[in-house]
Amino acid sequence: MLSRGGWVLCALAGVSVARLGPEAAGASSDLRGESFPAALLGLGCLVQLALSSWVLLTVGLSLLHAPPPLVRAVAPRLLRRALFAGTAGALALAPVQAERGIAPSGPPQHDVAGLRLPDRPVAAVPRAPTAPAVVVVRPGDTLWAIAARSLPAGATNAEIAHACARWHAANRDVIGADPHLIFPTQRLNPPLGKDPT
Repeated sequence: MLSRGGWVLCALAGVSVARLGPEAAGASSDLRGESFPAALLGLGCLVQLALSSWVLLTVGLSLLHAPPPLVRAVAPRLLRRALFAGTAGALALAPVQAERGIAPSGPPQHDVAGLRLPDRPVAAVPRAPTAPAVVVVRPGDTLWAIAARSLPAGATNAEIAHACARWHAANRDVIGADPHLIFPTQRLNPPLGKDPT
């Protein structure tokens, strides 16, 4: 006869098999997938399913009054103690797998995006060059500030002055003769081509 703890363990194993059993095919396909977190979750689910099935087999043999040597062969003492840790995992893994059942069809979605298997970075795709964006003058802007924003951080005053002259030359028809007099909402085109220096 089973103890109270044995019945609790049997009930947990039954819940685990009921929750994880229908997802066994998906868990095994996750093992062959490219996502490491999905493969790890699939492995954990399959191990939990195997442990829970083993518990039900052992309890079934016990309830059918199988010969004690057969029960001891199927359920050695060390494995019986390990069951308590494994079956408790069903309470953590089953809700995760159950959540997958309501996800839209397609590849499984996980909160953690893992590396592709084998773990190696994917090469960056080169981008096509884009045309520089038009700058709209904001209140308080100066041509100096706009030129400074177009340069890398740490540009010297001489580099900013040169860039300012290029911006003025590229937008003389909008700004006029005085590079110090620009107005909000004016649209300035960045200077084209590389700097001749």
